[in-house]
Amino acid sequence: MDIYDPTAIYGVYDKLCDARKALVTPVIPTDEEYVREWMESHAGSRNDYPASATYLTERGEQVRSKSEKILADLFGKNGIPYCYEPELILSDGRNFYPDFALLNLRTRKTVYWEHFGLVSDGEYALKSFWKLYKYEADGFEVGKDILFSVESENMPLNQRELEKKIKRFLM
Repeated sequence: MDIYDPTAIYGVYDKLCDARKALVTPVIPTDEEYVREWMESHAGSRNDYPASATYLTERGEQVRSKSEKILADLFGKNGIPYCYEPELILSDGRNFYPDFALLNLRTRKTVYWEHFGLVSDGEYALKSFWKLYKYEADGFEVGKDILFSVESENMPLNQRELEKKIKRFLM
């Protein structure tokens, strides 16, 4: 049984009252500072592939699909910092544009999320599996460094399952 929580230090400063905060210099960045720095280093909307349609998220950004809007709004609702379509350069020099880069604030770790929305299309499904293969070949571990969601014509996006995945891996 673990007695010590190595992430406990992250919330200590944030829990102080304002008068005590004035007397303390934090050893590590506060959550607010960390999120700001993370957002600055994870610029979104880098994919210049033309969008056939766009959807507006609650945060006011344009995404390419209704499902990506649902995902973005769920991340926002759960207070998960994210950026949409950041550029990710793999070790072989290939540029990937995962749908989302997310910050697990508890672990202060970046996790990527890919949504595969047309898996009933054989060519699209092959490209999706190839993409997962490339991520794993580059050292990304599914369920740890990269998460994904899937839907097709006969298998709609399950929002309840998305929320479970968000709570399990990102909070």
